[in-house]
Amino acid sequence: MLIIPAMALPLLFLFNVDGVVAQAILITTAMPASVNSSVIAQQYSDDPEYAAEIVMMSTLLSAITLPLVIYTALNIF
Repeated sequence: MLIIPAMALPLLFLFNVDGVVAQAILITTAMPASVNSSVIAQQYSDDPEYAAEIVMMSTLLSAITLPLVIYTALNIF
């Protein structure tokens, strides 16, 4: 959950995006997996338990990683 923001940061500089828009994009890239993925897995009978575990783990890890990304976004942009 830090890899995608780390990849997005150079792109934001490359495309000269700054301010609140850059902050929003960077913070959005650090968001946890969507609950919709487990609902879709349930719908198509494609290992919904694993999808639910991924959603749970990414949500728990976001409690640590998201504040770091928010702090970075506020200080850089």
